[in-house]
Amino acid sequence: MAAADAHFESPGEASTVSVSAVIPAYNAQAHLAECLASVSEQSGRFTLEIIVVDDGSRDATAEIARRHPGVQCITQANAGPSAARNVGIASARGEFIAFLDADDLWPAGKLAAQLDVLLQHPEAALVCGDCRQFDARGRWPRTEYADNGVGAGGWDSGELVPQAYSRLLENNFITTGSVVARRAMLQEAGGFAEDLRLVEDLDLWLRMARRHPIAWCALECLLRRRHDSNISGNAESVALAYLDVLERHRRSWGPGDAAALGVDAGWLESKEYLHLAELAVAKGARGVALQRLWRGLAAHPHPRTLWRSAKTAVKAIVRTSASRT
Repeated sequence: MAAADAHFESPGEASTVSVSAVIPAYNAQAHLAECLASVSEQSGRFTLEIIVVDDGSRDATAEIARRHPGVQCITQANAGPSAARNVGIASARGEFIAFLDADDLWPAGKLAAQLDVLLQHPEAALVCGDCRQFDARGRWPRTEYADNGVGAGGWDSGELVPQAYSRLLENNFITTGSVVARRAMLQEAGGFAEDLRLVEDLDLWLRMARRHPIAWCALECLLRRRHDSNISGNAESVALAYLDVLERHRRSWGPGDAAALGVDAGWLESKEYLHLAELAVAKGARGVALQRLWRGLAAHPHPRTLWRSAKTAVKAIVRTSASRT
């Protein structure tokens, strides 16, 4: 059965549900056909539309998308993945929106399994799932849930993530390509922030988690390709973008919200600045490292911050001394 003709029937219900797969694509000709095949091969009792948003590509991305059966291809001037996903959401007809990047793949059966979770939990805004990375040498031996101690290894039993908002701020456990979300709740949250080019996904998941529960699926729901052109490969840029998102959300909190949400924003800010300081040390940027250490200490003057700062400062001094000899 072709994916566009597939049907998914929830337990005890006669009606089908509709899903729209939204795939932003920029110069994606190398991997897009394989990506689309992994979407089309999903089986189950659901209706599925596939929307590729060509974000100003200069290669054959649009042509490949249009040749694939059942794909709607929308082209736009380059505006970034957030804008492309928002265009896809606005064009989608499905009750549920599923995301995938053009160089990644969906494992077989993932869509039906995640829809089942959402149908069992109508209060949940979205369901995420485990992710396994792969590269030219093959699939990595451990999944992201295993590496980060989340899912069955770190959460209570059940399919709703406990304290999802605070957990997301501590460690973004949601990989965008593993998400299936309710379209109405995506729109209620305002979609992706188009002025963010990094960590835009975390920003949206946080806005949704403030309003609704977040569900998770224990299955591997994404195969994520790692290569030199991955947009999130710059650790320093990602850390700075995270600090921007943290500050945006802090400004939205009222008195007592941080405590109610279980968030220690000062420690989160401090930890990120210390991470940035360590990155600066690794690059030999001693002055930048010391500035970031100070920012980290100011954000959270605590013994554990002081100890980590002292170790980083020593590394910076040793590295500088070694470079002079």
